Amino acid sequence: MCSAQDFDLALQMLADFTPYVSNQYQEIDDKNSLGEPLATFKGENTFGNNEQGVRHNADLSMICAFLCKYAKGKVTLPPSVSWDKLATMARTTLTYSYSTHKANRLYPCKNNQYWGSVSLDDHSWESSLWAMSVAYSAFFQWEQLSAKQREQIYQLLKAECNYELERAIPTGFKGDTKAEENGWECDVLAATLGLFPTDPLAEKWFKRLRSFAVNSYSHPMDEDNDEVVDPHYDQTTIAQLYRGANLYDDFTLQNHNYFHTSYQNVVAQELGEAALALKLFQTDIHKQERWKTNTLMHQVGFVMDEVLYRLALADGELAMPNGNDWSLFLYDQVTSFSTVSCFLRDPYALMLEQRALRQIARRQKTTTDGSWLLRPDVGARRMGVQAHRVMMTWLMHHVLPTDDITPATWQQFLTRYSETSYYPDQDVITASSSQRFTCFSWSQGLKSYTGYFAPTSEEHNNIIVPFRTGNTGNFIGYYEVEGKKTDAVDIKHAIVYSDSNSYIISGTLETNERLLRNRYMLFATDHNLVLYFDMTRATRECTVKAERGGLLAISTDPFTRESRTIYPKISPLTSQISNLKSDWVNIDNCVGILTRKFSPSSCIAFGDQQNNNSILTSKLYAFYSDTPISLLAGDKVGTRLMACYSNVTAEQTQQLNQQMKPVTDLPTNWEGYQVSDTDGSLYLIIYNTTGKTDTRINIEKITNTYRPRLTIIATVVDGQFVVLPMAVNPTNKS
Repeated sequence: MCSAQDFDLALQMLADFTPYVSNQYQEIDDKNSLGEPLATFKGENTFGNNEQGVRHNADLSMICAFLCKYAKGKVTLPPSVSWDKLATMARTTLTYSYSTHKANRLYPCKNNQYWGSVSLDDHSWESSLWAMSVAYSAFFQWEQLSAKQREQIYQLLKAECNYELERAIPTGFKGDTKAEENGWECDVLAATLGLFPTDPLAEKWFKRLRSFAVNSYSHPMDEDNDEVVDPHYDQTTIAQLYRGANLYDDFTLQNHNYFHTSYQNVVAQELGEAALALKLFQTDIHKQERWKTNTLMHQVGFVMDEVLYRLALADGELAMPNGNDWSLFLYDQVTSFSTVSCFLRDPYALMLEQRALRQIARRQKTTTDGSWLLRPDVGARRMGVQAHRVMMTWLMHHVLPTDDITPATWQQFLTRYSETSYYPDQDVITASSSQRFTCFSWSQGLKSYTGYFAPTSEEHNNIIVPFRTGNTGNFIGYYEVEGKKTDAVDIKHAIVYSDSNSYIISGTLETNERLLRNRYMLFATDHNLVLYFDMTRATRECTVKAERGGLLAISTDPFTRESRTIYPKISPLTSQISNLKSDWVNIDNCVGILTRKFSPSSCIAFGDQQNNNSILTSKLYAFYSDTPISLLAGDKVGTRLMACYSNVTAEQTQQLNQQMKPVTDLPTNWEGYQVSDTDGSLYLIIYNTTGKTDTRINIEKITNTYRPRLTIIATVVDGQFVVLPMAVNPTNKS
């Protein structure tokens, strides 16, 4: 069972955060036109009327007020912060928020500007999201607010909601979903209804809330959905509320021009926060729920089941096939999991939520002032948003306890969600096993072709970091060519084979302004092995200056581990390159890599540390060289084979390397290797890099000789890269 006390960790985390909050607090010498004292929290644009000036102030004000209402007697405040100071910070920054809004105009932001939306002709993007935090802050302080202050809150929220009545409900899914935006419009409408349920405009706000809610995770099938969504209220159907799709057919979405798992999940958080405000504000202040709607959970469970759970890792993080343009390892889905565990009573979400919260707490310990992470991408905004999530997670469990739910085990979760999943609208493939998660993405928005794998281990699944550089990243890496950009163009790709929780993909890239042609293959078995193979030739005369292939981005950060243990032993360098004269490498007795290569100058290398979206990241290059190679059209640049394993020791890695032997007695122009998985399964990769395939491979003879579970043939036929899985024997192990 899971009780509310299990989430009291969140309360102490927020208490530990208060030194940061206090350090950001800035009193204002002036007062508003009603004579009320003012203060704000410093940020990227202190006193500004945009997101960088308003959002963090609203969030941090909310956190102070929340702690005063719910945390007294339950947490220990740091010595530098008192309850009186928290109350003062909450009150004066709330006063600043409502004073600087266009509906009140009691005190200007800098440059004599105000923030917020009051009409179709005078609105600000995202202001409803900031107004929601103002509403929560006001609710937490409701008993201390005067009638005049409550009136200022009312005018602010009424203006924001009336703008929602005037505007169109946006839809669209390609590149820039409107799901997230519609979700935060729900928040301000729900919060206003919760605080002022008997307002003459309440029914209009409620109907608008339902429309925005259905059009958050809106899917094309909603157009024909005749389900009556709120039979307790009226006979309106989903189809009648539907305005257009914000999700693709496969239930994914895009933002920032790619499949972005942070935006995929945050809609569930927003809808949950709206449902929470609607319930909590009404029952706490008015002692009854006048307004309630099922629309706020529209498609939430389905998106979780079909997309997000299939990206979930062992520590509660969501995999990011395309990387991220926010700070990494925020565990920003924690409140989305809270929404599903509390409102939909889901044991899988409850398990993942607990794990994510533990990681947020662990990362907070890397700072000295209680802030959530080192090197945040957007400063105080990031701090406010992260605190916002931790607060909402606790509050959801306070209002809707999960004492009656037993969290799922990780094994139960894997049994249900480990199978191979392909999302055709994003061109992303994923699979999980008892040993590791793996994914690959061909992002057409970013023009990025990358993936990664993560050990199935709560402790180790963040060793390898989602990473892209240029148009590639993990696995493929890149070459540097004299006088040319390091880019890549997708010529062709395919899913060659897919079964239960394994897959084979292949593709052709033209890189470095189309001077090189890289043909690659990735095979994820149903157990542990991830096998990468490629062969590259020059399309025209050129000079390759450097090779950075078989790339894996490795976290070397205080949150994960600052210094990795590399086997065979090298000095623990992270900011510069160390070369390994070996064809195998192991990291922390957890991740093992085996290599076979064509280029004699290439070696394994580790180092090249950089800040990668707030996580210090070093690079493991399975194929690294700075030796220039002069090439003519058609010349071979390299043939490379990399076998990757999770949850293996250095000794096991070395043993697997010894088992990785050539396939003998092959016809002219053919080469191959035996590659073992950690469950004893044997696989063969046989390839021809010349394009000359006059001699045939005798598959029957090879099968009888080696007894492989599967043989992969990779060759070029009529200029096309062909990858064939052959002789599948699922039960055969060496």
